Amino acid sequence: MNKNQKLILAIFIPIIILFITLAIANSVGYTVKTRAVSENSYLSKYGSKIYHEDNPFDWGRTWYIWVLSLTFCCIFEYRLFADKKVLRSTRGKE
Repeated sequence: MNKNQKLILAIFIPIIILFITLAIANSVGYTVKTRAVSENSYLSKYGSKIYHEDNPFDWGRTWYIWVLSLTFCCIFEYRLFADKKVLRSTRGKE
């Protein structure tokens, strides 16, 4: 792979990992909230309304997802830019 291809991969693969991480963290980091409904509302027979609030940055619930994604990005970048030079043996050339 040439230098430009490595640079493109080094930019776009972490962005893709970020979007995948956001989707996973969004499904894990939700909070159940209850809201009281006013008496003159059409929902007054239920007493309260339960809803979910998504928060992918709820660090108490999603920290391990973010750590895993950061680890994957670091491993990918390291393996992409690691020197893969093969050292030639000097034996037999005497």
